[in-house]
Amino acid sequence: MSDAGNTVPNTTYNEKTERPLAFSFSGEGFEFFRIWIVNLALTIVTLGLYSPWAKVRTHRYFYGNTHLDGSSFEYLADPIRILKGRLIAIACLVVYVVAERLLPLLALALALIFALLMPYIIVRAIAFHHYYSAWRGIRFGFNAPMGGAYKVFLLWPLLATLSLGLLFPYVLCLQERFIIGHSRYGKQHFDFSAKPGAFYRVFLILIGIILLAAVAGGILSLLFAPLMVVAITAGYLFVFALGSVLLVNLRFNHMTLGEQRFHANYQAGSYAWLMLSNTLCLVLTLGLFYPWARVRTARYAAQHVSMTVTGDLDEFVAARQQEQSALGSEMSDVFDVDLGL
Repeated sequence: MSDAGNTVPNTTYNEKTERPLAFSFSGEGFEFFRIWIVNLALTIVTLGLYSPWAKVRTHRYFYGNTHLDGSSFEYLADPIRILKGRLIAIACLVVYVVAERLLPLLALALALIFALLMPYIIVRAIAFHHYYSAWRGIRFGFNAPMGGAYKVFLLWPLLATLSLGLLFPYVLCLQERFIIGHSRYGKQHFDFSAKPGAFYRVFLILIGIILLAAVAGGILSLLFAPLMVVAITAGYLFVFALGSVLLVNLRFNHMTLGEQRFHANYQAGSYAWLMLSNTLCLVLTLGLFYPWARVRTARYAAQHVSMTVTGDLDEFVAARQQEQSALGSEMSDVFDVDLGL
């Protein structure tokens, strides 16, 4: 007797599961205030020499209080390496200032050399920042060709200037694609899929709002002149907030890490209020509100950025750990100093 009718089909599901992961930030304003005030005092007393240690302490505080899937981020930079880079930058600045007073033509040549070195400096600064950032013991990285850097950070910006700004959204898209596309976690590279058209839409929206604010200001000025200043100021503040929101959302919503996807849902109203309230409090407290402003901004970012994980995140991280062990420690000498200005 055949038992074919009782046989259960052997169905295999290869579709990977997805689950959302939220970032979180656990820092507190007064807690960071104590770090900030000590950093400020020591930086003043040491005539700025303590600033690399202040930078590292600040970064470690914000990284350590930013969490994803139960693990916090790490900032691993050595202050001495940052100090080396700053001493080099100060030496270059002193040479330029002296040349500007004594040999103007030499100062002009130095300014030209600095402009030509800017893409190199940008790449080195990003590489330093990425290499000394980590999550679950795995470092981030940045490997970018210098030829490409000179195109997106020097050639294309010059062309955008010659086009009277018409190419600026296109250049911004190229720069985002360059930075994100050459960033990696372990050996897994990030990807950025946004097209230039998305950036043009953002800038068209902003230009439209600026024009509306100008028209509204003109109409209000006919009724009561001070209202024009209020309308234009409010319009520009809203444009700045909206521009930041649209660009942040555009960046994260088109960014992936392998199969892992990122999302951002910044809101123009809440972000504008965050900026306005931070600014007012900074003015009223003569700058003492700065630590709370930094913490509020970091918390807002964590609450409005998330990640969709495909498959087993632990397996993904384990694969990155194997890749990192293959990289070895030979890369550390490449990032000996922080040339970021």
